[in-house]
Amino acid sequence: MYPVQKILLKRLLGEHEKYMLVADDIRRSESGDRGEDRLVAKLDELRLSGNLQVFSDVGLVLEDWKVQIDCLIVSDRCCMVIESKNMSGNLYFKEEEFYKEVDGIETPFPNPYFQLTRNIRFMKEFLRNVCPTMKVTGAVIITAKSSRIREKPSHYPIFKLESMMEKIYQMHSNGLHEPVSLVKFEEITSHIEKNLSPYIMPPLCEYYRISPRDLVRGVECPKCGTLGMLRHSTTWKCPSCGKNDRNAHIAAVYEYFQLINNEITNRAFRDFCKIESKYSASRMLNSMKNLKGYGKANKRYFKLK
Repeated sequence: MYPVQKILLKRLLGEHEKYMLVADDIRRSESGDRGEDRLVAKLDELRLSGNLQVFSDVGLVLEDWKVQIDCLIVSDRCCMVIESKNMSGNLYFKEEEFYKEVDGIETPFPNPYFQLTRNIRFMKEFLRNVCPTMKVTGAVIITAKSSRIREKPSHYPIFKLESMMEKIYQMHSNGLHEPVSLVKFEEITSHIEKNLSPYIMPPLCEYYRISPRDLVRGVECPKCGTLGMLRHSTTWKCPSCGKNDRNAHIAAVYEYFQLINNEITNRAFRDFCKIESKYSASRMLNSMKNLKGYGKANKRYFKLK
């Protein structure tokens, strides 16, 4: 998965006060993705008796209660919530605290145990009208190969990746004494599938509280990555490598949606892409097949279809 924050980072100057915050979020996102990939690959080995379905990167909503679950394993005996953490170093879990120690430096983090219990509580409520007797359990899985769990209370369901399969088999065997029928199992999985709600991130300037005026403007060269291609007649030309591209502005429009707003006006398009002619800007916006225009004259704006 490509961290969307990379789009923001390339348009922030290195000395910007939020630059390192965004860069750290990118590193965490990439690390988390690698950990989830290892977890999903490991689950390919799973062979439980009876019916089974695995959901990855699950977003669910119950009225105004929203959750994001790394992995949801549904069998005919229980529903297992799996939260993955790709963290290296020496890990210490205490009653309410969680921190890691690397080279003698302790760094505190939110305790994933509370995230797990919150998501288990959500799933119990989510399944109440479908299968109120279904047992919901779960575990936190540490996916980093170089991690060491140095201190862990016995009641915390936190394990390393290599022991995950055995823990899943244990949770499954400790589920319902009598498995639900195939019809009920399909009703449960269908209920989850119908209510999947992917997380939609707000524009990044809003999320990080960065003024759009702090962004570096211009169209990016698809060849060398230079920001600031120049518009000549009906094409864009890179002042650094000489690359010509008629449609280089399309990527910039998509970036505008991710960074600033989910709708764009002619004036905003000209400002973001450094276009002088409002007539040229109008032609470019109207020619983009994935955009739909609303309003007329000075009140006209465009959104993704």
